[in-house]
Amino acid sequence: MRILKPLTVLIIFIAAGMAFFGGDRTENKAENGEPELYLYEGKENLRCLYYNEKDFVNIRNFEVKEVQGSIQGCILPHHLTASEMIHQVFQNAAGNKYETVVLIGPDHESIQKGKVFTTLEDWQTPMGILETDEEITAKLLSNSFVAESDEKLTLEHSISGIIPFVKYYFGDVKVVTLALTRQIKLEDLEILTDRLCESIDSEKTLFIASVDFSHYLDLENADRMDLISMDAIENRNIDKIMSFTNDNLDSPVSIAAILQLMNKLNADNTCLLNHSNTELITKTKMKETTSYLTYLFY
Repeated sequence: MRILKPLTVLIIFIAAGMAFFGGDRTENKAENGEPELYLYEGKENLRCLYYNEKDFVNIRNFEVKEVQGSIQGCILPHHLTASEMIHQVFQNAAGNKYETVVLIGPDHESIQKGKVFTTLEDWQTPMGILETDEEITAKLLSNSFVAESDEKLTLEHSISGIIPFVKYYFGDVKVVTLALTRQIKLEDLEILTDRLCESIDSEKTLFIASVDFSHYLDLENADRMDLISMDAIENRNIDKIMSFTNDNLDSPVSIAAILQLMNKLNADNTCLLNHSNTELITKTKMKETTSYLTYLFY
């Protein structure tokens, strides 16, 4: 009987492990900043890399706001530190019957300025597959500033982190996912939102802007900047919003997009649902915080 040398055994073990997992290993950072290892397998169903089972255990039941008409749009955080605020928004919208959810968020990492990224692939969530609306997505891809990138959508936490919530609350809806670079032109944004409005049934579509607000400020200054952001949103001052920096929010273009869409769909009512901050949520004094605002449009 042959005895395998230790090096040979090690090589076999590594090869077997790679075969078992069947994909390239990609390192990302979770919300708490700790590195985690995930798998990405090209054109197969996209993975929800930031899913945390704890966010779906003992979910708090929130009081639902009484609104006249159906909710057509909302703003919510993508930092999962604020997962309760995300649940609150979805619980308020869950009473409506949607067929499509359009999820809009920032592309945090891109060096390709002026682009919108999307995907035609479906999403694999712990609750089952969430299908992409290929028809609507294909129409958007006909614009030169819209590009397909499965990897970018998978790695972008403003999109991938929210997908499990969409599946959990809305089941068999279809989704359109859009990651917007910061430098997209307002005229291109107008084209994008026009195309979306032409492609959807407004009574059966929910638009979501996945955005975090003031960054890297202490609580007092974060609150001050949040008041400025709230005033701009509630007055739908898109030009002012487009001038904002990280002191206000991480994606002016995403907020501009949701406001353009709500204006075009005549969703004239705006309801501030919640306002909080990492210091308040974690009950830990911080020199640098992130703040969160949630809104409903109807």
